[in-house]
Amino acid sequence: MTFEGILKDDLYSREFGTARYTRAFKKRPHVSRSKIDSFSNSIYLNVPQSYSIMDFDSIKLRYIACVSLVYDIMMSIYDVNSRSLIAARFLDLTPQIENQFSKFIKSLKRPNLELRVIGLQDGQEHDTLRKLVNFIKKEKLQLYEIDLFGKEIRNIAIDAYTGMSFNILLEDRVYKPGELTNSMTREQFEKNIVNR
Repeated sequence: MTFEGILKDDLYSREFGTARYTRAFKKRPHVSRSKIDSFSNSIYLNVPQSYSIMDFDSIKLRYIACVSLVYDIMMSIYDVNSRSLIAARFLDLTPQIENQFSKFIKSLKRPNLELRVIGLQDGQEHDTLRKLVNFIKKEKLQLYEIDLFGKEIRNIAIDAYTGMSFNILLEDRVYKPGELTNSMTREQFEKNIVNR
């Protein structure tokens, strides 16, 4: 059983968006930043950007990563059969982003897809998630991992070899309790995007 139906039902509950919301088959493991940066085999996304890795080849890029996910979303689709991956980082699920994902899906032969959605902060509006639920239904996707809201900054890498998500240890060490608590306002976050 995957989680797209559960998300659709929970989306309209009164408590949704007020606390960390996670659904996954197992706890997300850690990976050190030095490992994902070794041999220059990773790419980092800013807002709004997307990137795809088709037919994984170990000599090429292995990870698509996002650091300092706060008020934005990282969405990825991984095809188990071809080891192809697309990921995007955005504030709003626009028709342009949907089209990029749809083209990726259509380019695959007999796909076996895993969708992952990570991001947002407590109390944040979630209109984008309603668009996402409609997109999931339209493309008949299976949601394998969802990690939304909370008060922490997320640093995430998706592995193009396995499709798994990892928490990136930016300083190559496990964080202390509260160390990743977000202190940035939405306005500060959006200003940083403009200034990149």
